[in-house]
Amino acid sequence: MTARLPGRESARLPAIDAVRGIVMVVMTLDHSSSAFNHGRLMADGLATFRPDMVFDPLQFAIRWVTHLCAPSFVLLAGASLALSVTRRQRSGIEGSRIDRDILIRGALLIALDLVWMGWIWRLGLPLQLGVLYAIGVSMIGLIALRRLPAAVVGGLGLAVIAGGDALIAQIDPTTALATATMVPGQVGSIFFLYSFLPWTGIMLIGWAVGMRLAGPGMRVRDWLVLAAIALVTFAVVRGANGYGNAGMPRRDGSWIEWLHVSKYPPSLAYTGLELGIAFALLAAVWRWARPWKPLVVLGQTALFYYLIHAHVLKGGALVLGVYRTEGIAATLAGWLVMVVALYPACHWYLAAKRRHPASVLRFL
Repeated sequence: MTARLPGRESARLPAIDAVRGIVMVVMTLDHSSSAFNHGRLMADGLATFRPDMVFDPLQFAIRWVTHLCAPSFVLLAGASLALSVTRRQRSGIEGSRIDRDILIRGALLIALDLVWMGWIWRLGLPLQLGVLYAIGVSMIGLIALRRLPAAVVGGLGLAVIAGGDALIAQIDPTTALATATMVPGQVGSIFFLYSFLPWTGIMLIGWAVGMRLAGPGMRVRDWLVLAAIALVTFAVVRGANGYGNAGMPRRDGSWIEWLHVSKYPPSLAYTGLELGIAFALLAAVWRWARPWKPLVVLGQTALFYYLIHAHVLKGGALVLGVYRTEGIAATLAGWLVMVVALYPACHWYLAAKRRHPASVLRFL
């Protein structure tokens, strides 16, 4: 099955939106855990990991399964941007106007992360810049990079991801520039959890994939080839247990140690594993003639959903007096209630967005 994007066709492909919807559902599990789960595991980088840590398998699994979210979200953001830009170019829209809209959207994402999302994760200072910051900065960078051939952009993305360990070894991680770009850390009252450069690498790969979608298209076997390449990369890097693990090698041969990879910053092993899973998901969904509508709706309103769900989850936990005092059962309950409760709101928002395609809602 091949998906193509004729000149007059919508820039959205249902399978892309469906996978993004899956990602949003899985993401909610992690943020429900952040609101209710007193045993939530956060040991995804050198700043939070100690060599003597012993992981509870269930807590580890709940945290690990959600590692898929950020790389998939960034990858699909790059692909969707490529599809959107291609559609607008075919409609005769000037390049300067396209650049302006990309700049507005990127700046808006950074502002939303700083003003609206930044305080909710820690319920105060320091403000935590996350995935919206990384996506926003990466989008702005694509204003210039989008002029390059798609293969070159994808190659740059691969170079950024593969060269992460080497680059980190050459910089002083205590500087503000290093913190904002490569190594998570705090600068003044801002904590950069998603230092943008490694995530930019993932977005550049997404852009290259999106350009392929806009041209000859993708077939199931193409997604499977990408998944195999990414997963083999993970297996080789994690097996060698040296370069590409961002300073977090396996302590033994257990399944937990194989999967306990560095997310902050995203290591080559982490990126290979998660993109491999994402590409495999895309291959699976590509076979659907009509992806399940609720997932498509959530995928098409991902930013709207993201901007609401964490506040509702944490606010609800605080009001009920159970903020980070409960266990896995409460985490699962909050997860399911949140997804079911927000779906009608997302459906309404999508309809409003379609009624007013030229309004400011197009940036959300």
